[in-house]
Amino acid sequence: MYAATSSFCLHSKKPLSLLKNNSLFLKKNTKRRKLNQSELIQDLSDCVGVIAGTEEYREDVISKLNKLKVISRLGVGTDNIDINYALSKGIKIFTTENGPYEAVAELVITYILSFYRHINQSFIDLKNGIWNKRTGYLLSGKTVGIIGFGNIGKQVARLLQPFNCQILTFDLLRDKDFEINYGVKFVDINELLKKSNIITLHLNLNPKTRHFINQSTISKMKKDCLLINTSRGEIIDEKSLYNNLSKGHLLGACLDVFENEPYNGLLRELDNVLLTPHIGSYARETRIKLELEATENLITGIIND
Repeated sequence: MYAATSSFCLHSKKPLSLLKNNSLFLKKNTKRRKLNQSELIQDLSDCVGVIAGTEEYREDVISKLNKLKVISRLGVGTDNIDINYALSKGIKIFTTENGPYEAVAELVITYILSFYRHINQSFIDLKNGIWNKRTGYLLSGKTVGIIGFGNIGKQVARLLQPFNCQILTFDLLRDKDFEINYGVKFVDINELLKKSNIITLHLNLNPKTRHFINQSTISKMKKDCLLINTSRGEIIDEKSLYNNLSKGHLLGACLDVFENEPYNGLLRELDNVLLTPHIGSYARETRIKLELEATENLITGIIND
């Protein structure tokens, strides 16, 4: 067995005990980052099962893993797995029923409040001996656009309720009951882009959503718009985002995901960004729950093979 996620069992050893009780040995990713394709092929060459993160399981990788029987995804997204090819090779695929909805949604709220009130920069100032009272913004009363209104998008909407925000949503599917119960408004994408003070992305990655945020969509946003991405880095054209942020077209951006991770690109040079190293699901309670469920799925797949 192999745990490809970069921080497996940091907070609970119960998954290791479960594997041991079922006579399964686990190797872990010790690189503390997302593995590339050559590393996956090398590290999983002798493994029959993997607890997968967001690393890419495409045909050129899977075709070289002749012993692999189970991919147990730690999370709900499978856009990083070539499902059809994996199934054609007889590989079982599992996802966790409980996604990191609460953890990611709380990170979004943290981003907004931290950016609006200059928490990060004020802390840096104070550590450097600078007493500078920066004037920020209120979240209360702002218009928040949520692009992708699945479980995480809905949890963001719930958490925003006390702030008296107008919430605009866009998705291919509508949940009219939720709209009525929480007072959110479903709109077309152009209206959302034009009217939102804050836009937060919660999309799956597919050919239609790759670089969904590009020069064309950014040009429709307000100049004082704050853009947040905690879904997939590839959804944003980072070059276009950098150009607009550096020219002051957008107020700022808060990003937890990037096209290439670990990220070392130009966005780090800007003052109007808040960047984190893909920590959306990294709340202790969430990680423990997800790791345990992914391990149970892995064991089920191996035992029932």
